[in-house]
Amino acid sequence: MANSHGLTSRIVKKQAAARKQAKNKKASYQVYIGNENPQTRKNMSYKARTHYFENKQNFPKKKLANKNIQTLIEQGIIDERGFFKTGKKKNFITKSMVDAKGLDFYGMPR
Repeated sequence: MANSHGLTSRIVKKQAAARKQAKNKKASYQVYIGNENPQTRKNMSYKARTHYFENKQNFPKKKLANKNIQTLIEQGIIDERGFFKTGKKKNFITKSMVDAKGLDFYGMPR
């Protein structure tokens, strides 16, 4: 077997050429394939994979400013029952899909 990482030789050559031209040598040696499975990696082009990895690293993490329930309600991030207004239908207070009364996001028993 020519290589143990599962990449074709033309991709490895492109990686080596990109590393030679890179200004930040340490960052250029990072593994860019992330947590994708080999089948997905084979179906994606080299350019798409590198763009995907760069975007993934540059994108800011979704993190709440603070965990105080009252301020989150005032900011409009969660409603009065504790459910997030955007994103998952998860309750911030109970940390599950139901509120304190056992009702889900739509007010139905779960």
